[in-house]
Amino acid sequence: MVKQILVVLVALAILATAPLAAAQDQPEPEEKVFNLIVGGDAAQVIEEDVDDTPTFEPAIVPGQWQFGLTLGYGSTSGTIFEHDNLIYKANDEAYFYGDVEIKGDSAFNPTARLSYNFNTWFALEASLGLSFAEYTASISNAYSVDPVAQDTPTRVDEMGEFDPEHRSILMAITNVNGIFYPFNLDGDGKGRWHPYVTGGLGYAMYSIDSDYTDNGASSFNVNAGLGLVLVADDLVTVRAEALYEVHTIGFEPGEFFQERDSGTVQVPIYEFTDFGHFSRVEEYGSNSLSFLTFQLGFMINF
Repeated sequence: MVKQILVVLVALAILATAPLAAAQDQPEPEEKVFNLIVGGDAAQVIEEDVDDTPTFEPAIVPGQWQFGLTLGYGSTSGTIFEHDNLIYKANDEAYFYGDVEIKGDSAFNPTARLSYNFNTWFALEASLGLSFAEYTASISNAYSVDPVAQDTPTRVDEMGEFDPEHRSILMAITNVNGIFYPFNLDGDGKGRWHPYVTGGLGYAMYSIDSDYTDNGASSFNVNAGLGLVLVADDLVTVRAEALYEVHTIGFEPGEFFQERDSGTVQVPIYEFTDFGHFSRVEEYGSNSLSFLTFQLGFMINF
């Protein structure tokens, strides 16, 4: 909970600078200078001006849009799904149940970004990141019970053959973030290297290929992070970023855990008591998750 509150405060503090940044005066245009020289001297001056190619000076440019793609890896910390005394295997002779826990693995995490520089020290960015990963289910405290008699459960020492659900998971997280360049507050934004702090709010969506749920889950998301911008030229900037995201995910129970014999045998998602009695699961709990990503990519200036 402390980590979540800290991330929320950092994200809100960075986003709160957006109105201040938007209110900053745009740099005044340079005054126009008219060349009143005529005759041969004028032709010589014009020729010299044409030959004089302006030198590119790297900088964070106010009023500039950027669009780009960063690539990296994200890692989920925490349990995506868990429920005690939950069915994990069913046949005609017995129902098997235990404490089921699902955790996600590290994943490839491409992120599309669109940002706008309000001035030299503040930008606002919208992003969409996708993670294609796998998850692994583990089962502990396993028991079996007769599905008809519902008598005293029997401890299961050997799990036997069953589907442990090592399957796919899709995570999509969209954010609106403020980007704050602290070293540009007293300057003009010039330079090739620009460290920054970022934070914001968004939405996280999870979809798992599980027998325990038929639908995905979604949640409000907060994030905070650090990054570095390299201004390569007037068209391209290189971007590196580490972002820490926090959200709470809760799935809804599916209709059936298992269907056999062309759908004629349907087993609901059951939860069990200590005495072997079982009933359909009405709801699952929610789990707080943190998602840490490391990104590297490029942005196109326009």
